[in-house]
Amino acid sequence: MELQELKQKWTMLNDRLSKSELYNKQVLMETIKGRNKTAYEQISRQCIFNFLTTLMVAAVIVPLLHQKGIFHDTTFYVLEAVCVLGVLMVACRFFITSKLNVVETPAKQLKALVNYKRCYVYESVIGLPLAAFGICFTLYLEHVASPLGIFFVALGFFSGLFCGWIGWRKHKSTMQEIEKNLAELEGLSD
Repeated sequence: MELQELKQKWTMLNDRLSKSELYNKQVLMETIKGRNKTAYEQISRQCIFNFLTTLMVAAVIVPLLHQKGIFHDTTFYVLEAVCVLGVLMVACRFFITSKLNVVETPAKQLKALVNYKRCYVYESVIGLPLAAFGICFTLYLEHVASPLGIFFVALGFFSGLFCGWIGWRKHKSTMQEIEKNLAELEGLSD
């Protein structure tokens, strides 16, 4: 009789332990999904900030500097075209960011993340040289302009360079965190 009771208690403890492991696994998966959701929201906020900043430069700052006579017409059109292309690139990245979703499987999330990273690289490879070209062309055209115009162009260039470097470092660490979380989720799903 004691052996039978011992077997029953052992079976009950084993069932509790397996339920506890399953529960702990689910809690761990939800925690990791929560961290990814936070990272995805951070990326979305950064895209919104970039979009609004680029839009403000294109719609307010460059026209205001042109209206005040700081930039010539040709310079205004070059800078405005570069800004509009920047707005379009950021809008495309924002659209791809909307595809990042923690509800999807880790494999689908990883695929969406790869698409996002590809868009980010394209934006960097095309956008940065385009912006540098626009700024350099502006400096070339504004060599007869007021020193104030050249100052604003140089200020914008160095501010953009600094903000871009800070953003790239932050973006890189966020991508590494998301990839690590997805690898953990993939390991837990098996």
